[in-house]
Amino acid sequence: SQEASKGIVGILEVILSDFERTFATVTEQEGEAAEAFETFKSESEADTKIKEELVATKEGEIADIEAELTDLADEMKEATESHKQALDQLEVLHTMCVAGEETYEERVAKRQKEIEALKEAH
Repeated sequence: SQEASKGIVGILEVILSDFERTFATVTEQEGEAAEAFETFKSESEADTKIKEELVATKEGEIADIEAELTDLADEMKEATESHKQALDQLEVLHTMCVAGEETYEERVAKRQKEIEALKEAH
């Protein structure tokens, strides 16, 4: 009976040591997991903060570019209108100055006719 009780106590001691070893291992693993989680959490929060700041910066750049684009579109519209007015004015001046002018050959022929008419008149 003592041998049986020693055998039972021995088995219980082995079970107890297995539980203690398992408890120690699990406690250590939980600590490592908690530490890894805290590291991951702090890195994720820092990364999120950086990315949110980057988004805000990019949104500001987008707003600036859109404003510049609007300004440039207005300037282009004004320049196009000014160009059209200049072309219209050039067309008016062209008809006044250049289109009515005679060529050199036409002027020479006209002068020759005038000279001949004067000679005939004398």
